[in-house]
Amino acid sequence: MSIINKRNSNAYIYINQVQNILMKGLIIYVKENNFNAVKQVLVDNQVDGITYFDIMGQGPLDREATERIVQGYKTGEKYTPEFARRTRIETIVSDSKANSIIEALKGNANIHGKIFIFDVSESHDL
Repeated sequence: MSIINKRNSNAYIYINQVQNILMKGLIIYVKENNFNAVKQVLVDNQVDGITYFDIMGQGPLDREATERIVQGYKTGEKYTPEFARRTRIETIVSDSKANSIIEALKGNANIHGKIFIFDVSESHDL
């Protein structure tokens, strides 16, 4: 019986150790003017590093009408572009920080976009 208990306790300790090292990847898509607000949320949650990209995308977020420019001249004609400028922000955080970051982003009325969350089970320094 003690062998079984010992195995169970070792398995329990191992499971706890695995849970402590799990990481979450966050990919956040927002309008360009929301970048500083997102960055501030990440800084407030002691996120060590982020990567961001200025991208063009299409999705449910509103696209602003803009004036058409032909050969460098404004035509006065308004149109809604098919793709809109967005910012993609990526970071990897500890599992324990992920929920507080997500709730802070969702709770900020000035931030509009989408968050994708995924598990990061392994990483290596190069």
